[in-house]
Amino acid sequence: MAGYDEPTEVQARLIPLAMEGKDVIARSRTGTGKTCAFLLPALAGLPEVQDPASSPHPHGPSRVLVVVPTRELALQVAAEAEKLSHFVPVATVCVYGGTPIRAQMKQLERAAIVVGTPGRLLDHIGRRTLDASTIDMVVLDEVDRMYDLGFREDVDRILSACSNRKQNILVSATLNDDVERLVSRHIGEHERILVESDSLTVDEVEQTFYMVRTDRKRDLLIEVLKERDPRRTIVFVRMKFTADRVAYALSREGFDAHEIHSGLQQRLREQILQRFRSGDLELLVATDVAARGLDIQGVDHVINYDIPQHAEDYVHRVGRTARMGEKGWAVSLVEPGDGVYLTAIEKLINREIRQERFPGFELPERKVQNQPRDESAGPSTGIPQWQKPRRRRR
Repeated sequence: MAGYDEPTEVQARLIPLAMEGKDVIARSRTGTGKTCAFLLPALAGLPEVQDPASSPHPHGPSRVLVVVPTRELALQVAAEAEKLSHFVPVATVCVYGGTPIRAQMKQLERAAIVVGTPGRLLDHIGRRTLDASTIDMVVLDEVDRMYDLGFREDVDRILSACSNRKQNILVSATLNDDVERLVSRHIGEHERILVESDSLTVDEVEQTFYMVRTDRKRDLLIEVLKERDPRRTIVFVRMKFTADRVAYALSREGFDAHEIHSGLQQRLREQILQRFRSGDLELLVATDVAARGLDIQGVDHVINYDIPQHAEDYVHRVGRTARMGEKGWAVSLVEPGDGVYLTAIEKLINREIRQERFPGFELPERKVQNQPRDESAGPSTGIPQWQKPRRRRR
């Protein structure tokens, strides 16, 4: 029914510990089945239904709380919970901002599993439409990303509100110092699972980069896409306006492309993602916020149009391809001022990323500046300072 034949490593290690009621901190690469690893113990830990015929969803009040950083991830986790509980009389509700809250209030009355983003969850807790005192298990999914998005205090408040919880599960692709401080404050004795700690990206992902001047990045992206002719590709950018411009440029070149970022209405974002999942859309130009946690099979290429300034974001981006053992390619377009970011990524993933050259776009091999350029100063021209003409003083 769910499509699983045998457990992944993180599932084989996390599920038995969680079934014993232990607190678990798990780090595993994106795309290794972490969602199923915490949902199955959550479902198994719900109180046994005495009379399933009395109601289609006899559980309630809520017992399991899953906190995620984005609306897209909330929808995916909730959908996975519905799939895994197909033959179990358990209701799941997904709560996030940008949608009417009254409908969520009604659903919360009977839901055993609540999946939501920090802001909307706190809203329901404050309104007392979500009784945090009945929560037995709290799952923090992609907690490092929640911190990146400014949800540090929200996560603390949620954990403090769920003071009667008996179990904590924290899963992520990376564990940084902020996450470790969270663990020390809110989680006591626990089991720790570090899957494949020597390599945060899978061997099935072929990782390469091109050196390119800023003013030629868009042209190089188009040429790379024409040469590789991928079936399904995510192009990552840093800013919303960049996503708009790149998607427009690709569309003008005849590519089936659409941008997705937090500036779009939620309904439109869901429609775009559904088109991409179904294969009706070939190219998704996305910011990290919009694409974090997307579980979409068949993504064969990830292209970093803007190389991420945080090495952990590279891990999450690359994790969109080569999921569950499939083959994938990760291509980065690196500007001369991005050397410090590239080096940080290679240190984190413990491997050197191979440089490729594209005819007509050649730059000196790996001669990148070791200092990050100032983003506030506007885009770099890719021209060394000593080559720029000097203004004469009058």
